[in-house]
Amino acid sequence: MNPAVLIVLFTLYSPHPDSVVRGIYINPYQASSKQYLEAVFAKADSGLITAIVVDFKSDYGFLCYDSNLEQAIKTDAIKRYLDVDYLIEQAALHNVKLVARIVCFRDEYCARFKDYGMLDDSGNVWLDKKGLAWTNPYNKKVRNYLVDVTREIVDLGISAIAFDYIRFPTDGDVWRIRLTHVKGPRSKPLIQFLEAVYEELGDSVEIGVCVFGFAVWHRMKAQGQDITKMAEYIDVLYPMLYPSHFGRDYLREVNEYWRNYWIYFDSVKEAMRKLPDTVKIIPFVQSFKYRAECFDHRYVFSQMQGALAAGADGFMIWHAGGDYTMAWSPLSWVRNSILKKAAQINLNARMRAAGQRYQNIDFQQQEVPQQYRETIRTRSLMPVPFDSPPLLKMQ
Repeated sequence: MNPAVLIVLFTLYSPHPDSVVRGIYINPYQASSKQYLEAVFAKADSGLITAIVVDFKSDYGFLCYDSNLEQAIKTDAIKRYLDVDYLIEQAALHNVKLVARIVCFRDEYCARFKDYGMLDDSGNVWLDKKGLAWTNPYNKKVRNYLVDVTREIVDLGISAIAFDYIRFPTDGDVWRIRLTHVKGPRSKPLIQFLEAVYEELGDSVEIGVCVFGFAVWHRMKAQGQDITKMAEYIDVLYPMLYPSHFGRDYLREVNEYWRNYWIYFDSVKEAMRKLPDTVKIIPFVQSFKYRAECFDHRYVFSQMQGALAAGADGFMIWHAGGDYTMAWSPLSWVRNSILKKAAQINLNARMRAAGQRYQNIDFQQQEVPQQYRETIRTRSLMPVPFDSPPLLKMQ
């Protein structure tokens, strides 16, 4: 094959810098502020982020957009925070991937109706540690409602979904829960829900699930999260690998920077081992100081670095209040590194092609065209170093 063609093909199929997902979470209250969104899209224009995750069904269960679903109207679960047309238009204009977050089974609105909610041993609606109610995943009516919500959101023009709280509760007096319609292990109704979404919308939407970080390592029977079973019906796994959620004894022999790095590196590698190549792995990064010994820019960067070094398809950054002060510098370091790596890959490809094309030419006897002299000269150059802060030494 012609070396020039090889160069073109290599460039086309090598990862583009913006194919590495770098996103932030935006809650519905901030997503209702055009001033806040304009600042976010300005960050996208500067190359720092390529995606946003926005609540379409919130942590409390209300729908954040103008819904026409009968069940949502009946339960007064519609809060019109989002201007969906504006979001979609601006995301496209600024080349930002828009992901709709749908909180599944923690739902204050539906669960208050006993035929939807989890009940306790007294026959009342069960409440978690925060006093919030949950719906029963075993109940087909609950799953059908979530499918209807997903379908409506996709019909609005959204092409990427992230299901969160796709599990059974973990906090509070869980021993008091009395489930109805129980058939099979707790993973079964969650898989049934994903299967229903996949069969109805799989061709028109990217389906993602947010799971506990430990779900990468273990089948979480009590919570129902089994990533190997989920893999058949999803396109993206969003593991929440927050260092604060791993026990203090986990990797205690290293300092905090490297502990964060290895949590993400090892967890992404484990997820890759268990999932098919068709499922992207995009972990959430902790950008909040809970249980951090030293919460600073390096704390955030170490997680990004570990994820990308392991081969993740990107990352999403989480701060419930939308304050990403500690994330902008790490995002800049990551962006610069990705750009330089891409430049080096393309340079190497061109040098290899040039070397192949002229390997049989005696340059003592031939006049080298001007356009190739610089390429040949740079063959001896060292790789371009990455712009990143100096790493902390192992302790």
